[in-house]
Amino acid sequence: MDIVFSQLNYTIGDIDGNTKKILAVIESFGDKADLIVLSELCITGYYPKDLIDRDGFIAAQDEGLNAVRKATIGKRAGVVVGTLQRNPFSGKPFLNALELVDRGQTVYQYHKQLLPTYGVFDEARHFEAGNQPGLFEWRGSRLGFLICEDAWQTEESPLYMRDPISQLENQALDAVISINASPYNIHKRAARHDVVSSLAKRCECPVIYVNQIGGIDELVFDGGSLVSNSAGEVCLEAPLFEEASLQISLSSLSRAELTALSDLELITKQLVLGLKDYCRKTGFTKVILGCSGGIDSAVCTAIAALAMGRENVTAVTMPSQFSSSGSVYDSQTLCDALGVTLIRAPIKDTFTTELNAYASAFGTPPSPLAQENLQARIRGQRLMTLSNSTGAMLLSCGNRTETAVGYFTLYGDSAGGLSVIGDLFKTQVYALARHLNENVFGSETVPLSIIDKEPSAELAPDQRDSDALPPYDQLDAYLQLLLEGNLLDEKEMSSLQEQASPLSSADRRKVLSLLDKTEYKRRQSAPIIRVSRRAFGADRRIPLSFAFRRFELSGTN
Repeated sequence: MDIVFSQLNYTIGDIDGNTKKILAVIESFGDKADLIVLSELCITGYYPKDLIDRDGFIAAQDEGLNAVRKATIGKRAGVVVGTLQRNPFSGKPFLNALELVDRGQTVYQYHKQLLPTYGVFDEARHFEAGNQPGLFEWRGSRLGFLICEDAWQTEESPLYMRDPISQLENQALDAVISINASPYNIHKRAARHDVVSSLAKRCECPVIYVNQIGGIDELVFDGGSLVSNSAGEVCLEAPLFEEASLQISLSSLSRAELTALSDLELITKQLVLGLKDYCRKTGFTKVILGCSGGIDSAVCTAIAALAMGRENVTAVTMPSQFSSSGSVYDSQTLCDALGVTLIRAPIKDTFTTELNAYASAFGTPPSPLAQENLQARIRGQRLMTLSNSTGAMLLSCGNRTETAVGYFTLYGDSAGGLSVIGDLFKTQVYALARHLNENVFGSETVPLSIIDKEPSAELAPDQRDSDALPPYDQLDAYLQLLLEGNLLDEKEMSSLQEQASPLSSADRRKVLSLLDKTEYKRRQSAPIIRVSRRAFGADRRIPLSFAFRRFELSGTN
């Protein structure tokens, strides 16, 4: 059997556009292969959430599906396509389905059995679980079918009472086909390889695993579609973060040499695609951001230039009386190297006017902390005004460490339509800056003076981050333990505990208190491109008002 698997970049609700992508694949490969495999919910895009309930949504999808059926008439290839179906029985109103379309007709249907409701997923909100094994004989081949989560159930730590893989074992299958919409994190590639290898060994047959690519809100899907032989060896892997349609014959599967990709290389690809797609799919063609001369805004500016094109990025430096001349110079050096326009818009006079107005109205000047926040809010207001005036989207430049402990100003530097590096710890941001210089730009594009300087918000005289926070290497390790505890393996846990060991008990209590008390600020901040296994947002659902505190880590979160 000759199989084409196609990982495409879909837009949720763009049923006409998604269908055209699918039809183009059928036109290109319909006479060259026996089977074309597409990803989960590919006509509607994954996951439409409450758009599913809108009048006409399912009818529009069905029009796209009919177009796919029609396109297979007279073609050699059948097509496996992910669809929404109405549930004709009791339970939730819809089914997450797979259809095998052949010569104008749907000849087989399979309904997803395991519906994830953890992390960023909430499929049980709309879907009823299927209950039939994914087995079908087609053109003389015995095929097994799974949809995403169905393949991720592990025998060692099962999340569900049912195991769809066990239904395919000992069935003398010629292949298992798994269609997916599996978002990326920095551990996903290795985990996906393990899942496919285990699936192939359990079912004793080749596996075709197809994933989508592209940014959908805070999620980024990387593709990385795989074909393995019955021994569980990867024989073909599609490029990560790129659209691709690849053909392979099940009669000649041999182990492939896989491309080694570092975490930083993949993070760069993910952030670039995530920003590019977020803007494209929400209608923005240009972005703006504040460029302070610090490491965070420098890395965000570089990512923005890669994603949007330098001509579509405008940076603004807004020095106050507390800003160092080096920061302004570093901002200009960075933007010159990137070819990005930098606008200088000092806030000193506006800050003084606001202080005088406050004192006149309330009889006393703002507190020192309020004065720091006032500067950030003046900058945020100025950037939002520029965004409103030009139609460019404002990017938020905060990192995961600052977001965790509240080291940012609500309605100030947190303002924006998207947080680019909000899921990278401070130490990761520094590492990414070095990676960009060495492996992407091939030059000192992010100035070493930015990378080497001691970090400071520059909101008060001689201010340093170290005045308020523990050393970032220790702080980041402790925060990762707090945020990802039960997701860490023993080796990761041990390494992080060692890095965090110098933190005093007082520092640990302070960090945990800041993490808990900052939830209200995070709720009102820009969505964050998800890079880790548990990002702020839908991945981590903490009440705003609660009293439980714990200090010693038990290894779970």
